[in-house]
Amino acid sequence: MRIYRLFNKLKRPRSYAGRVLLICFFGTHIPLITFVIWALVKNPAFGQENWADLLVLLLATLAGTAITFLLVHGMLAPVRVVSQALGDYRQNKHLPALPRGLTDEAGYMLDQVQETLEELDLTLNNLARAAETDPLTEIGNRRWLVSHAEEQIARAQRTQTPLCAILFDLDRFKAINDRYGHAKGDAVLVGVTRFVKGELRSSHLFARTGGEEFCIILPRTSLDEAFVLAEKMQKGLSGQSIARLDPGVVTASFGVVEREPDEKDRSSLLRRADDLLYQAKNDGRNQVATSTLV
Repeated sequence: MRIYRLFNKLKRPRSYAGRVLLICFFGTHIPLITFVIWALVKNPAFGQENWADLLVLLLATLAGTAITFLLVHGMLAPVRVVSQALGDYRQNKHLPALPRGLTDEAGYMLDQVQETLEELDLTLNNLARAAETDPLTEIGNRRWLVSHAEEQIARAQRTQTPLCAILFDLDRFKAINDRYGHAKGDAVLVGVTRFVKGELRSSHLFARTGGEEFCIILPRTSLDEAFVLAEKMQKGLSGQSIARLDPGVVTASFGVVEREPDEKDRSSLLRRADDLLYQAKNDGRNQVATSTLV
């Protein structure tokens, strides 16, 4: 049983280099062993008369095996580099910088793997971006907002800094679609997005969360500051031409809230903002509602 296990390990070595070693060993020693057996069978006194020659031959083959193994091991370096790079990319999504400039088959393999990983990385990034981007307005969608809002809320909780949320919904948007057509409605959404983006800072999160509903997350922003910003956007939208419609045709209602000390996720925060948004709708639209007025 022990002999079988040993043979099984030799037959299936765990490393690729181990297989190379076995190939080198058997490839050089089988001819030697065959020759010695043939010589001993033909002349039983051969071993006693030529033991020194056999010893030199054995040492030479051992040295040749070692040198062959080292050379082959060096030739396998690109395989090890590629294996490590693929594992690193799979685990950490870290794009490797494989050696370039080799002109043999190994160099071609390295070039192909590098280019394939670069194309794959670009494709995955584009897919991730597309999955989190609203195709019409080209801002974040609800999925994008969920992941990034949670990060900002956790940071506000950790640093004990204020964070506010603004929800706004376009007033009577269905009437705009019915009167002017869906193409004009799309142009309105794009125009509103462009205007609002111009009022926000790079640290603000802006996403389209529904048909005509949008959400803004404002880190390190007090309720007073958020209310002033929402009021500025509300008046700005109603006072200008959006998508070449007369001023006042496109208006929006806003709900503004600040994160409470015990709020650790977005759900209750956005639910309170949504309640205030509908309060603004019920109170006549085209206005800003907040839980605590400045």
